[in-house]
Amino acid sequence: MDFVLNHKWVFLILAETVFWVSTLSFLVVRYWFNLKKLSIAFFILFLLNDLWIAAMGYFDYLRTGKFSAYQIIILVVIAYAFLYGKSDFQKLDRYIQRKVAKWRGLPEPNLPNSKPLYGMQHAKQERQNLYKHIFLFITAQGVFWLLFGLSDAVSTIQIDSLFKDWYDTTKTDLFYKNDVANNVTRIWALILAIDIVVSLSYTVAPKKEKKVTRAA
Repeated sequence: MDFVLNHKWVFLILAETVFWVSTLSFLVVRYWFNLKKLSIAFFILFLLNDLWIAAMGYFDYLRTGKFSAYQIIILVVIAYAFLYGKSDFQKLDRYIQRKVAKWRGLPEPNLPNSKPLYGMQHAKQERQNLYKHIFLFITAQGVFWLLFGLSDAVSTIQIDSLFKDWYDTTKTDLFYKNDVANNVTRIWALILAIDIVVSLSYTVAPKKEKKVTRAA
């Protein structure tokens, strides 16, 4: 394990490569070659790979005794798998099924919930995804608070200069006693703000279905 932890970034990149290879192999073997039993082996590899990523983060923490960017990235990967992994995998699954049917000249498969959403249905889906993002952000802040504690600068926060103090400097002591957690939080907060604007924009201006005009 020492060898793995000494080259932890290389093994993390390899693990992400295995994730995509195993996912695509599962879908191709299952739908192109119609080998459903063999595809299960790639699905098991997919699950074991996620466990391997979590184990690397855990043992690296035991070895260093401190929380670093490496563990934060792994936590984000695991959190994504729990919150978005299933729905995104289903979207990819349906996409591969339709593509394979098209390439083979077969009728398009009748898949549940495979049609794109428009109007208020699409807006509702965007809001639900936003709620998950907010929940994940708040959960991460709770973890940072428990691990590092709040910095002394929190007690002297001035609302009128909060944005300047947080984003105008290379380093910030808001809000936790850890530079990595602070930098991750302020970048993530900016991404979340953009997500809020984009997601809620569909409620104000719902997405409309494009009408296909046929030539006479």
